[in-house]
Amino acid sequence: MSVRRVVGRSVSLVMIVCLCQSLAKAEEIGHFGQTYPIQEKDMLAAIYEKLAGLEQSGWLANKQKEMQEQALESINHPTAVSGLSTASKNNTFYFDPTIIVTENIADQDGRLIVPVGTLVNPIEKIPLTKSMLFFDGEDAKQVAWAKSWLEHEPRAVPILVNGSYIELSKQWQRTVYFDQKGSMTAKLNLKAVPSRVYQEGLRLRIDEIAL
Repeated sequence: MSVRRVVGRSVSLVMIVCLCQSLAKAEEIGHFGQTYPIQEKDMLAAIYEKLAGLEQSGWLANKQKEMQEQALESINHPTAVSGLSTASKNNTFYFDPTIIVTENIADQDGRLIVPVGTLVNPIEKIPLTKSMLFFDGEDAKQVAWAKSWLEHEPRAVPILVNGSYIELSKQWQRTVYFDQKGSMTAKLNLKAVPSRVYQEGLRLRIDEIAL
């Protein structure tokens, strides 16, 4: 199923939900002046009647198109990661992924495997075999740098902090990722891009590269 079709269905569902809320609110406004007993309409019938009117007026189609375009734009161009600058000089620092276990870890038979308070370094057990390239997809120099590096190291993982990962994936004919909400850059304490992250010993080395 295409992204556009999924978005279209989601938009339609959102609009129906909004319409239901609108009708519900209309029933809660109270009474003004003299009232007379009337036969209440079935809620579903009222919804379809309202939808039919909106559809005939063209409002429904226009609103659905508008919401669909907004949803697609959000997918194609995620919000840029904040707090990052463009590297002005080469800089190297390290990230230690060691964590402290906060509760006992046992196997399925209840035997203690890792006691609370133990220091664990994940890459000691599962090495990082690929480097990660963090860069701004709206900066032509950074895009060219990442593309050149991928030719040198095809298994590297390209990760955008700004721009359209979908468009770049199509251009490069390979998967390009996006650091959603800056979760990875925050964890690694990245301050500038482009940056290359890779394992060195039992730490992650982070090279900020000035272009």
